[in-house]
Amino acid sequence: MYFIQKLVTAIAKNDSLLCVGLDPQEKFLPTTGDIFTRLSDWGKNIIDQTADLVCCYKPNSAFFEQFGPAGLCALEEIIRGIPEDIPVILDFKRGDIGSTAQAYAHAAYAQYEADAVTLNPYLGQDSIAPFLEEPGKFVFLLCQTSNPSATAIQNYGTPPLYEYIAQLSKTWGTPEQIGLVVGATQPEALQRVRNLCPESWILAPGVGAQGGDLQQALSAGLRSDKLGLIIPVSRSIITAEDPRRAAQQLRDQITNTRLDLNLPPYDPYRNLVDGLFSTGCIKFGSFTLASGKKSPIYLDLRRLVSYPSVLDMVVDAYIDKLIGMEYDYLAGVPYAALPIAAIAASKLKRPMVYPRKEIKEHGTAQAVEGVFQPGQSAVLLEDVITSGGSILTAAETLRSAGLDIHQAVVLVDREQGGKTALKEQGVTVSAVLTMQEILGRLYAQGKLDQTTYLEVRTYLAEEHANT
Repeated sequence: MYFIQKLVTAIAKNDSLLCVGLDPQEKFLPTTGDIFTRLSDWGKNIIDQTADLVCCYKPNSAFFEQFGPAGLCALEEIIRGIPEDIPVILDFKRGDIGSTAQAYAHAAYAQYEADAVTLNPYLGQDSIAPFLEEPGKFVFLLCQTSNPSATAIQNYGTPPLYEYIAQLSKTWGTPEQIGLVVGATQPEALQRVRNLCPESWILAPGVGAQGGDLQQALSAGLRSDKLGLIIPVSRSIITAEDPRRAAQQLRDQITNTRLDLNLPPYDPYRNLVDGLFSTGCIKFGSFTLASGKKSPIYLDLRRLVSYPSVLDMVVDAYIDKLIGMEYDYLAGVPYAALPIAAIAASKLKRPMVYPRKEIKEHGTAQAVEGVFQPGQSAVLLEDVITSGGSILTAAETLRSAGLDIHQAVVLVDREQGGKTALKEQGVTVSAVLTMQEILGRLYAQGKLDQTTYLEVRTYLAEEHANT
């Protein structure tokens, strides 16, 4: 059975999001027998007391490695003693490349028979891929860990490194293959990762001995279906005088808190749409578009330069789309997208070029501003796409200068044929939102009257049907 299937089944059967960590320390082991026997008996005792209270177990390989070969044999024995219907996450945080990563994967799955592993993503995708070759296996990537000094590295850069890892993980595998480790001691980071990865499973250590707040962790980390989060706890249970009682109390606390939470459906762009509307970037009335078409709704991102907080949200939305794309340059389409592209380029530490609308009659008389080499690639940034004309014009200018253009990112797709037209010209467009999605959000929030809503919705539907 696949890891996710076993996990969801165990959650339902035991009504639990609790994962018991198996981290043996010699002072808590039975006192009789050799070290293999003491470890095996210790593990069997914990499992026997908690098997009907958990969704999974998480043995940490280091706690067994410290005892040498006998400890590793005990790890195998303990995992074999876990009921077949309860998944095992082998916590060994490996990170290496090529044949070494393949050897680690073979050890985890063939030797120790784990269903999932924790990994360090620092070496990139090829250090993770070998662990996904066997169908049904699962990896949790270290993202924002619970140790105090983690933020010195994991919060570095713009976007912070942990956010970049969360975003990048979505391009390395599906939510049925890859999850993330985010400490329950970092509720703000947990909320941000949940926003970035709304479907992913998150392993959230830190509740218990490390002081993480359970209610905050559940509120920040659960999906809207009240799943998607695993709470691993080790010391508070395995060192307790009565491990079963400790596990049952924590299981019940997690379950009761989870059921009491009122989690609205996740909307990653609610604040963004609110900001665009409140600053007048979204307008209703009668407008003539650049394509010559009439429209009862208009998007004017030129206003954003006067509203830095909303501009930041817009830039972050573009960055979310750009992460995982391969390109050499960002290219802003004049004029509304130029400040967006400039700020995104600065945050991502990527170079930028842009095509001029009018070629200067003095100076260099260049059609494209910026320093680049023919054959390099650029991804176009534009505010909105209707027919696709402005993006195509910019692409032709950049292509004439020798740049490879095959990708574009826009904030809003009006769904009036632009994406299809550009696809035919070799440019794939990714949109943050559609105009219909914006309209629906504003109406649901009571910011549009029904007459305006119906008028604009009908217009958009008719325009879409005519493409």
